[in-house]
Amino acid sequence: MNSFRLFRPGLAAFVFLASSLPAAAASRTIEGVPRFGHVFLIVGENTTYDHLTPTNAPYLMGSIRPRSAWLTEYYAATHWSQANYVALVSGQFTRCEQQDYGAACHQDVDNLFHQLDLSRLTWTTWLEGGSARCDTGMGGTCESSTPCPLTGFYTTGNPAILFDDIEGAYGVWSATDLSQECLQNDIPAGDRTDPMGFFNAALATGRVANFNLILPNGCEDGEGNCAPINNRYTQFDAFLAREVPLIEASPAFGPDGVIIIVYDEDERAGGLAKKNGLAQGGHVACAILSALAVPGSYDGAFYHYSVLRMLEDGFDLPGYLGDAGAVTPVNTIWTGGS
Repeated sequence: MNSFRLFRPGLAAFVFLASSLPAAAASRTIEGVPRFGHVFLIVGENTTYDHLTPTNAPYLMGSIRPRSAWLTEYYAATHWSQANYVALVSGQFTRCEQQDYGAACHQDVDNLFHQLDLSRLTWTTWLEGGSARCDTGMGGTCESSTPCPLTGFYTTGNPAILFDDIEGAYGVWSATDLSQECLQNDIPAGDRTDPMGFFNAALATGRVANFNLILPNGCEDGEGNCAPINNRYTQFDAFLAREVPLIEASPAFGPDGVIIIVYDEDERAGGLAKKNGLAQGGHVACAILSALAVPGSYDGAFYHYSVLRMLEDGFDLPGYLGDAGAVTPVNTIWTGGS
């Protein structure tokens, strides 16, 4: 059972109070990674690194890349999608998750969300495609003010609901008895009329969590071609062009905010790679925007586990999860970094 769980009902009144840090803590670095204030991790789907072009991703390639720390040798963990989302926040994955078997793959393992809880830091998963709290992110029939049973739902891109100590009441995973923490923190980003409206309203006031996992819906994450754009690369790019400026303008971003843009895996154009190792999910793009980071291209090899370790350092969390302990963090990009 998590040691830090707060719940206040009322979806329209999200209140996330970020911890205020003394100046000394704010300037501290761990493994060359500075202390983070608010982090926004945005995940796109199934895109091979060299398939991104200025034509199909004009905002990412033309605006974000020149002013970001751009990782040229960044690799996803495995195939398929679900395992990569889990790897990003737990440093491991299972065979069940490699096969995208959804909620059936839940695990009793430690994870980034629990680490944040123990350090009294806040987190939110913002589901553009979610229709309810603690939902699968794939839509559904439940209203946004009520929990939605997970039985029969198929999920890949909402890792928090796969961890027993986060999703289930009293730390026991359940399809129907959901924890108050999950109901508070794993939430729709908006409603049917404005799918990112709740998130954008929170940004405008700066009242967002320390760690924000932002998951676009099944069209805007770039998984498949959808009208009216009908180009999956451009669909995710349009989502970034709409949301990244709002994040950067938010009072929560400021001098210690960090935006991480990454894809879960490549397109498997050459078939499935072996499902082991650190980089079996293929070569994908990763861009980091922050006043703390030095813009430029960085050629060192990094992995999903490197981002996890970087987050653990940036939030001064207790220990490294799974294969995050086997890699170096993304620590060459920061002002005065390694």
